[in-house]
Amino acid sequence: MFRSRGFTLLEVLVAVAISAAVGVAAVQLLSNVANVGKSSEERADEVAALQRWNQILSRDISQLINREIRDQYGDPLPSLMVGSGDYPLEFTLSGWRNRPTTEDPRSTLQRVAYRSEPMDSEPCTPARERLALMDGVDEYDYETDLECLVRYYWHVLDRGDNSEPSTQVIYDQVSDFEVELVVSLPARNGQDSPPELSSSDYWPPLTPDEGQRPVAIVVRTEMPAFGNIVRQWPIAHD
Repeated sequence: MFRSRGFTLLEVLVAVAISAAVGVAAVQLLSNVANVGKSSEERADEVAALQRWNQILSRDISQLINREIRDQYGDPLPSLMVGSGDYPLEFTLSGWRNRPTTEDPRSTLQRVAYRSEPMDSEPCTPARERLALMDGVDEYDYETDLECLVRYYWHVLDRGDNSEPSTQVIYDQVSDFEVELVVSLPARNGQDSPPELSSSDYWPPLTPDEGQRPVAIVVRTEMPAFGNIVRQWPIAHD
């Protein structure tokens, strides 16, 4: 006759230790998978935001047109302004389409401008709301040295006293935003010589030259997620 034999204390402790080790490993594996998934999703959102920023800028600059406007005081403003007004970049563009069903069509020309704004400013409110939603908090704790990049656009070309621009945040967080022009200078050695190129962060020039004209717009944007992004767009001339 055989007696039933139970587990010894040592065997129980070994079994518990193995179960605990397997449980800890499983939790760590699931946590790593969740973190990788969250990181991939955040990176995909950052890339999508970068593509949207590039698409909006490319669309606007490619439709730049030589059309002066008048400000709220009736003074003329040139078709392209870089560093010479309230915005680092301001210009007139074409291709502002009307709705197909509209009964009162407006002009297809539009005045736009770009400027980075402090994160606590009113134009950056949509950026703060998006960042808070991504972090799952009620209010985003932003860094004071970061700004949002805003696109301004007017609903009329020649402004009146009450012509206020609308705003559109095209990138949520930037640390720097700079614009300069590549300028073609008149040939110094005769008409057969190729024109010289120079860079300028101010347009129109203080001392206009009849043969001087901008040929490209260079935009430098410092983004925490991607570093320093430099894009250059040629300017089409009539």
